[in-house]
Amino acid sequence: MTKNIFSDEYRRVYWSAALLLPALWLWGVSDIPFFWDTIQLASKHAHFFYENQLHWALLPPDIDSGHPPVLGYYLACIWTVFGKSLAASHWAMYPFLVALVYQIGLLGAFFSPKYGGWLLPILCLDPVLLGQASLVSPDIVVLLGLLTCINGILQSQKAYTIIGAVLLCSISMRGMMCAAALAFWVFWQQPKQWSVQIKALWPLLPGALLGLLFLLWHHKKAGWTGHFEGSTWSGAFTRVDGKGLVRNTAILAWRWLDMNRFWVWGILLAIAFRQGLRLFYQQHITWIRLVLALVLFLTPSALMYQNLSAHRYFLPIFAALSVWVFAAICTAPIRFKTGYFASLAVALVLGNCWVYPRGVSMDWDSTLAHLPYHQLRAEVLQELDKNSIGWHTVGTSFPNLNTNEHILLNGDQRKMEALDFDKNSHIITSNVLNDIDEPEYAILQRDWVLVRRWGGWPVWFEWYKKRK
Repeated sequence: MTKNIFSDEYRRVYWSAALLLPALWLWGVSDIPFFWDTIQLASKHAHFFYENQLHWALLPPDIDSGHPPVLGYYLACIWTVFGKSLAASHWAMYPFLVALVYQIGLLGAFFSPKYGGWLLPILCLDPVLLGQASLVSPDIVVLLGLLTCINGILQSQKAYTIIGAVLLCSISMRGMMCAAALAFWVFWQQPKQWSVQIKALWPLLPGALLGLLFLLWHHKKAGWTGHFEGSTWSGAFTRVDGKGLVRNTAILAWRWLDMNRFWVWGILLAIAFRQGLRLFYQQHITWIRLVLALVLFLTPSALMYQNLSAHRYFLPIFAALSVWVFAAICTAPIRFKTGYFASLAVALVLGNCWVYPRGVSMDWDSTLAHLPYHQLRAEVLQELDKNSIGWHTVGTSFPNLNTNEHILLNGDQRKMEALDFDKNSHIITSNVLNDIDEPEYAILQRDWVLVRRWGGWPVWFEWYKKRK
């Protein structure tokens, strides 16, 4: 294993960046409401524990998706001390963001003291990471756990490996899959050297035992693991047939290319052909194996089930891929390496500008394109109240179906109803609402009256009322 080369001088500079950059980021996003899956995984979980005086108990079935609700419990603790607010919720993520920036710096310096700082923009400007970092998201903790484990394994820092594995296995089942992938990666690196394997693998055990204990406790209390038939998201776990498998494969392939991620592959391929495929493979076998191990553990569910292919599910793979391309640029016999790093960072941040036309689903929580949604939604609600329209008469769709209390933490328990042309008197639509399909828009345009439209690119809202 390679000695830690995170020098004292480099460490001081990076600690300053690790403390300052997340603070500046959170200052800018601290008023963003809960959005997409974080409404459940952060807000609703936290409300449960907060309203039950921090008593650890099984979540109600309507908000229990089988993951360890540790982030929600942590958030409830923060609310208990600092008050329940959006700002307190976002700043609760500060320790994780600081540790994430530091671990990225540690990994960058491992490859190159000269170019190590470039790993920060390459990883952090990824649209999926930026989208999740603008929210109170458990996937930030998953990524932190992954990178902490990788640093621990590469640099023989057992404390890092233990901490990283505990973070992974205590935050979600996907984190547990990442820990399993890392164990497989270690085994793959040294398949016949048992003493080396045991030395590298045992720090993963505390996290694995923690995850196993939670799954056993949850199964005993709830009677299921992963999902159950009556859950609100059970449709996502519907098994697909052969045609569905082909469709899921195509979607998964596109996940690896969209939001400008094709640029990552383009640089990798350019370096591979310049060096020669055989030499490139020999130099980067460690990272090839890591990416493949993560693919092996994180993608089967996306292929076999109806709707388990959200971008954030693959953030660990995307991060490993970015580390690989960073390592490839560092070691490649090419000039103007800074130009390669800069072009990669620019391409990734511009990936936030990818907005698909209406009718094509987007993972809006995995891009900064969702930011205008929140102000526009506030304007829509203000207009409804101005016209004395009861929210119970308004139809809409995910993620606009939750109470304002769960979204804004403002005590407002009102919420809109699910889209139903027979029951609704008014309908609020937006290009962010993926579940409203083109046939339904055709009905709206034919049988309903467009009252007002807000926004444009990248986000818009429309208000329809029933024809008399």
